[in-house]
Amino acid sequence: MATLEALVAQVQALSGADDLLSLHSVLKGPAQDAVLRQSAAGLLTAVANLDPAVHSLGCLYLLEAKARTINAQVGDAEFLQAACRFLPACSAEQVRLAPPKFTALCRAVKAHCIALGCPKQGVLPLRAAVAKLCPTTDLLSPIHADLFQLCLLAKCYSGAGAALDADVYSVDPARTACTATDVLLYCYNGALLEIGRRRHPHALQLLLAALTAPTLLLSAITVACLKKFMLLSLVGSGAVPPLPKHTAALVTRAIKTDCGPYSELARLCGLGKSAAELTAFAQGKQQEFEQDGNWGLVRLAIEGAARRQIQKLTQTYLTLSLPDIAAKAGLGGSAEAELAVLRMIDAGEVSARVSERDGMVRFLEEAESFHTAGMTEALDALIAQSVELAGKLQAFDMAVSSDKAYITKTELKNQRSKEGGGGLPPSSAAAAAAEQES
Repeated sequence: MATLEALVAQVQALSGADDLLSLHSVLKGPAQDAVLRQSAAGLLTAVANLDPAVHSLGCLYLLEAKARTINAQVGDAEFLQAACRFLPACSAEQVRLAPPKFTALCRAVKAHCIALGCPKQGVLPLRAAVAKLCPTTDLLSPIHADLFQLCLLAKCYSGAGAALDADVYSVDPARTACTATDVLLYCYNGALLEIGRRRHPHALQLLLAALTAPTLLLSAITVACLKKFMLLSLVGSGAVPPLPKHTAALVTRAIKTDCGPYSELARLCGLGKSAAELTAFAQGKQQEFEQDGNWGLVRLAIEGAARRQIQKLTQTYLTLSLPDIAAKAGLGGSAEAELAVLRMIDAGEVSARVSERDGMVRFLEEAESFHTAGMTEALDALIAQSVELAGKLQAFDMAVSSDKAYITKTELKNQRSKEGGGGLPPSSAAAAAAEQES
């Protein structure tokens, strides 16, 4: 009869590079799974007796089996500590042999961190897990979204590190066990982190990626992405751009069916309503915005409308008093106008000076120079990024063009198009000709 001790001995004997496939076959067998279930009490002790860097595959199966025996809603500190020690130390080569098991273990770590009220404890282990599972930074894994969620709960918006900053564009379920829901959660949670970091352009890119993903059903995640996309667009430009043509029709329809208050706020912004009028409308719908967790973004959208009004004033006036700015921008008073102007100066949106003595704002000409070393470096970085992206797109195009399934579908489509070009299918045309001859 197989025992846990015998299984651990096999793990120790078969963890060499040449025996990993044999070990994997042993571990995923039904007999060994039964042993793991029956020996739940001794699994963490067995893991402690193994080297996580050398016996990574065996430790993975033992820890994942332990996770299945624990109530994640209650949390287990001992299991969490063992898993958090394992994830940074494990061998990437070994854990990539069992992506579903590795993903399940990482999700168990996230669940126990949340249950125990210590989301920050799982940030570094999951960040290491992303690098272990993904051989390249452009590959998406299910762990990305879990890492982002822990960073959000811990209010550690920069904790995701390279996993958030990398350009992710590849999805390979066979290598990472990634699903369509994982893609949407990556975009949504990543956008929330970028909003927390005030990196709104990247947040908009992530939200747009979720909205344009192929889908046959409208999910709650997609609707949440749509609402935040609309608000972020209002924050940046005061208008919601039309979604790309390749967006699924049901996502486009959701703007009217599921985003009523957001569409109305966008309409009012488009009409050039003042900040006071926008605030009055938003307060009437505050409960709905707060239920969606979007009240903060609504306030930013209203502040954005006021900033754009102030920017228009710089095109007309050289000097203006704070009360006049407050009146023309629809702000609450001189203090609110001064705060808005100072924030815009700090953000580099306007060039101005505020006189505390007489409460006057003097708008200055832009003195920005494009001949600095910093600007040259920024342009070089953008050019290099564009060249790299062009190379990747070309590689994708070549891969798709040579794919057998794509070639077959394209040939069938062209054949059907040629057959239907004459108005009637060949069989119908022959029948019509025979009928005329008779």
